[in-house]
Amino acid sequence: MAAKRADPTTHLAVDTAILTYLLHSSTLTLLRAPPPLGPAPTRNHELPLQMVDSFLTLFHTAHPSAAHPPPLHLRLLILRFTALFTLRHSPCTSTPSPNALAALRRTHAARAAAFLAAQDPAAGCDLRAYACPALASASERPPPQLSLLDTLPLFVDLAARAAVLHGEPIAHRGRALVGRYMAAATVEAYLVCGAEGPGALREAFAWGAEGEGGMWGEGWEAERGEGVRMLIPPEGLGLGEWLGEVEGSRGVRGVEEDVRAFLGGLVSAEEVPVLVSEERGELGEEGWGDDGDVGG
Repeated sequence: MAAKRADPTTHLAVDTAILTYLLHSSTLTLLRAPPPLGPAPTRNHELPLQMVDSFLTLFHTAHPSAAHPPPLHLRLLILRFTALFTLRHSPCTSTPSPNALAALRRTHAARAAAFLAAQDPAAGCDLRAYACPALASASERPPPQLSLLDTLPLFVDLAARAAVLHGEPIAHRGRALVGRYMAAATVEAYLVCGAEGPGALREAFAWGAEGEGGMWGEGWEAERGEGVRMLIPPEGLGLGEWLGEVEGSRGVRGVEEDVRAFLGGLVSAEEVPVLVSEERGELGEEGWGDDGDVGG
């Protein structure tokens, strides 16, 4: 007697529900866990990522032609960024290898160079006008495995996609936080990572109102220019001393805490996964629809 096989639509719906649940719970676990204190993350940090990686392999094997709908794609992006951001001081499952990280940095630098080459000096903030002399010394703090500058493009993409999917007020919060993230990434690059010359500042702010991260719209140039000028020292004050003052400001110091809050807000804005509702005893008969839309 031939074994019965699950209906493909039902199979995809169930697997999507499981994946949505894993993405949701894994993101919350990472956001709620305290940052790793040592050079390696704990099992509480690694296990959620391993579970998602394992199930994604099964999912893509079982459904090779299935496209992720925008809400599910956003959940994947939220978890990816959350893992890189919260564990950036410790190597983990999601940390790029040294070769991959070097290639990633070359890609980011090339993107910034292309943006600057096409920038109109008369429009808004001309980043090519700014020069940053080498600092006498960087901070004694060890540099992170991944810098804020490394994760900035992913955060821009995440904030832009969230803005498209959810609109206001998430779009406004994301736009304002991206500007602060750029400033914080620049400060960290010079004070902690030992960057020299204007490259880090230019790369951090080389994002326009169109194209990748095109959620910015009217007013972005002025907002970006204000962020850049905040990092330029007053006449007579050294760059290192000035960036030290900027680092202590609320706008830069609180970025990491505010990014965590923003990520938590994105998770809350998503539809509660069906399996989470079932765990809570809140799932009615309508929870499993016939159209494969099973939460997220």
